[in-house]
Amino acid sequence: MSTNLRLLLGNRLLDKLPATQHSKIMAGCDLVILSTSQILCDQEKNLTHVYFPLTSAIAMMIEVTEHPPLGMILVGNEGMLGASLVLGVRAAPFRAVVQGKGNALRISVADFNTLLEENPDIAEVLGRYLFVLMEQLSQTAACHRFHEVEPRLVRWLLLTHDRAQGDSFNLTHLLLAEMLGVQRSAVTIAAGILQQKNLISYARGVITIVDRIGLEKLSCECYGLLVADYQRQIA
Repeated sequence: MSTNLRLLLGNRLLDKLPATQHSKIMAGCDLVILSTSQILCDQEKNLTHVYFPLTSAIAMMIEVTEHPPLGMILVGNEGMLGASLVLGVRAAPFRAVVQGKGNALRISVADFNTLLEENPDIAEVLGRYLFVLMEQLSQTAACHRFHEVEPRLVRWLLLTHDRAQGDSFNLTHLLLAEMLGVQRSAVTIAAGILQQKNLISYARGVITIVDRIGLEKLSCECYGLLVADYQRQIA
C-alpha cells in the first residue's frame, strides 16, 4: 500500500497503537474492498485473515440450529475482526458478514500472530478491545431479551450510522430482521413508524437518517452504554 493512500485511511483502534507497532501492522496489511453480504468467516471455523475496517462495516452474527442468524455486534473503523487471536484462539466465535461495503485493511493470521509475539504493546491495546467486545455482547444479549423491536431497531440504525460514510446507507428490512432476530414484518412496522415521525426515510433498500437527535431519544439505553464502553476502554 502506498504511503499517500495510508494517510487517507484510518482505523481508530490501530491509531491507539504506539507509532512503531502501528507502522509494523500497516506494513503487513493489504487494502481490500469488501462487498455487502460477503462472508469473511463462518462460526467455529478457523480465521484466515484479520480485518481492520476503514469505510466498511462487519456484522458479527451467531447461528443457532433451526433459527435464522442473530446480529450481535457491528464492527466499523473503531474495531477489528479477529480479536480472539489475542487469546490464542483461532476459531471464529461468530459468522462475520459485511453489512456495509467499503474498504478494510487485511493481514493474514500467521503474520498477525507473529506481530503479537514480537510486540507486546499490540496485545495490550487489542486486549482492551477484546474486553469491550465482551461488554458489548452482554449488553446486546440483554437488549434482545428485554427491549421492544422499535428501540432495538433504532439502536442498530444508530450503530450503522456511526460507521457509515454519510446519512444514507443500504440496509434492507430483511437484513435488519436477521440482525434483530425478528420477523421482517416487525421491522417494516417499526421502520414505518420511524418514517412517519420524520426520523428516517426509506426507499428501495436505502435508509437515510433525517433526525439523528430524535432517534437517540427513542433508542433504548443500550446504545449509549455500548458507546460508553468503547470510550472508557479505548478512546
